[in-house]
Amino acid sequence: MYQSFKITNFRCFHELNVTDLERVNLIAGVNNAGKTTLLEALFIHCGAYNPQLTLGLNAFRGIGSVTVEIGRMTETPWDSIFSEFDSSKEIKLEGNDKETGVRVLRLDIVSQTDEIAEIGSLIPDSQDMTGEIPSSLEFPRVLKLTNEENGQNSYYMILDQRGIRVHPIPPPPPFPTIWISSWNRTPMKEDAERFGKLELKDQLDVLTNALKIIEPRLRRLSVIVVGDTPIIYGTMDGLKRPVPLPFMGEGIARLTSIVLAIGNSSNGVVLVDEIENGFHHSVLHKVWQVLGEAARRFNTQVFATTHSIECIIAAHRAFMESETYDFRLHRLERMGETIQDITYPQEVLEAAIEMGLEVR
Repeated sequence: MYQSFKITNFRCFHELNVTDLERVNLIAGVNNAGKTTLLEALFIHCGAYNPQLTLGLNAFRGIGSVTVEIGRMTETPWDSIFSEFDSSKEIKLEGNDKETGVRVLRLDIVSQTDEIAEIGSLIPDSQDMTGEIPSSLEFPRVLKLTNEENGQNSYYMILDQRGIRVHPIPPPPPFPTIWISSWNRTPMKEDAERFGKLELKDQLDVLTNALKIIEPRLRRLSVIVVGDTPIIYGTMDGLKRPVPLPFMGEGIARLTSIVLAIGNSSNGVVLVDEIENGFHHSVLHKVWQVLGEAARRFNTQVFATTHSIECIIAAHRAFMESETYDFRLHRLERMGETIQDITYPQEVLEAAIEMGLEVR
């Protein structure tokens, strides 16, 4: 589990140092303070070795794929991850994790022609018959990811007229990580696959009990394949047949995705953008209770963003009632040209809530 995380030259952050991290971390702040950006930086760092993860960040925000036109492209799909779009500045992501220790990731644009040629020569389909990069190629553009862990290991994402490739093939990440977006549902197939993995571990009770918070009539869950799509169904008192969970409302679908993500990320990380979406304020307290229990049960670290004071208060109260207060509120606040992390330990947050201070 992360104990601290530092970001340099990534999107809106020139430098951000987040400390005092807990098992469950709720990130607040005004619009454009960098809440989602912090999750994105964590996502890349959790992936550890794969520079292609940077291409998924825009999709998390609802931005489609970038069209590349050879000979006329002025920007690459990854230019936007650099602070102020200045790709001459190195991105540095440094995490201190209890299991893996201090791990540093660096992201750079390769601009030297000889280095680009050397990288291209290592990849067979980047070569013509002479073993050189084709003269008709106005670029490639190359993003270099360096992982400083047991020495330095570099991985390259190469963009040329053949598309985007990564070399060498990166190893699996050090631990599982799942992102849950704020603006769209997790695909039903993904939820069904995670449901199956949880069922194989005989741990579906964590999901069933969680969903009963919103729908007390729920008795049983199952996966039914409709056409070629597996869908989670719920059997409820008073109904003659099972009902697809998405038909039960946004809150049920949202809670299902979050609990399944936690259950499938043992010893890993779950990132949830705008966690309160889909939940009525009256159930938030119980939602946080089950999420805290699930995070402890599977040893999963959770990072979530919110704009809601009801969400913050509900989380604080829920963790106060648990045996362990393994929760921390972080508020990102602009101080001139910089953004700082303000943390709220249990006693400080309790006092701020009682005094009606702004902590969102």
